Amino acid sequence: MKIRGIAIRINPLFLVVAAVAAYGHALPEVMGLFFVVILHELGHVLAAAKLGYQTETIELLPFGGVARLRSGHFGFTPSHETIIAICGPLVNLALALGGALLHLCGLLSGPSTQAFVTLNLTLLFFNLLPGLPLDGGRIARAGLARSKGYFEATKVVTRMSFLLSAALMTVGFASLWLGYADAGLLLLGFFLLVSAYTASKQTRYDLLRFLDTKRRERGDQAQPIQAFAVGADTSIADVAARLSPGSYHVIYVRTDHAQADAIHRLRPSAWPGQIGVVSETQLLDAVFLDSKWTEPVADLVQT
Repeated sequence: MKIRGIAIRINPLFLVVAAVAAYGHALPEVMGLFFVVILHELGHVLAAAKLGYQTETIELLPFGGVARLRSGHFGFTPSHETIIAICGPLVNLALALGGALLHLCGLLSGPSTQAFVTLNLTLLFFNLLPGLPLDGGRIARAGLARSKGYFEATKVVTRMSFLLSAALMTVGFASLWLGYADAGLLLLGFFLLVSAYTASKQTRYDLLRFLDTKRRERGDQAQPIQAFAVGADTSIADVAARLSPGSYHVIYVRTDHAQADAIHRLRPSAWPGQIGVVSETQLLDAVFLDSKWTEPVADLVQT
């Protein structure tokens, strides 16, 4: 199904939840969830369009959705990722307030208002949990990426996803053991577990996409400079993994006197000094043009 050129896809887990709901005579609630999730994702889509991104697909998940953008560099600009991510929960907040207002105006009954407001607040708070692919996880990654680098920020938030999954599933099992016939927390935990596992498997691929985007988007636009120091034996891959979005990097290569003497004897013209400097441009050219990945960053230092 497509809406204005945007493909709408339904995750198999959503169908499982719908089937369970239908069996429990709760299909209208699932249809309400479907409607609210679509509006949630449209919040992301409209924010993305305002920032110049085009949406390719919207995938409906059991407790939310994922809008995938055509632009390959989404997520690599922290401010954009934060704005787009927060707009989904803001839609749920607006819907909850709107439902309460309709009730005050006598246009919505008490039980319907409670169900509608509860649904939106549940989606609001769940999506703000700091785990990927939730909106809160994207916001957390955007906040961490500037200081830790895109790769490490993604790893940190993915680990948080596993912890949240374990916590939700533990509470869910405890609830069932105590006699509460509500498997919602178990399903939430399982969804986060699958998502975290998927994210952990494609972290390296995302890093390559991020680095390629930084390499291809070189231009005359001014960028803040970010500098850090690494040891001479640090691999080019490990250095590249520390790059952050939104900055141009200068890497200072450190070595002790023994290493400096040894390198100077092997390559007298390549590194006569103790401290070397490698630019982001040199680093990314080494990765994508020279296929260097495991070599020490000291190899890139020039006279």
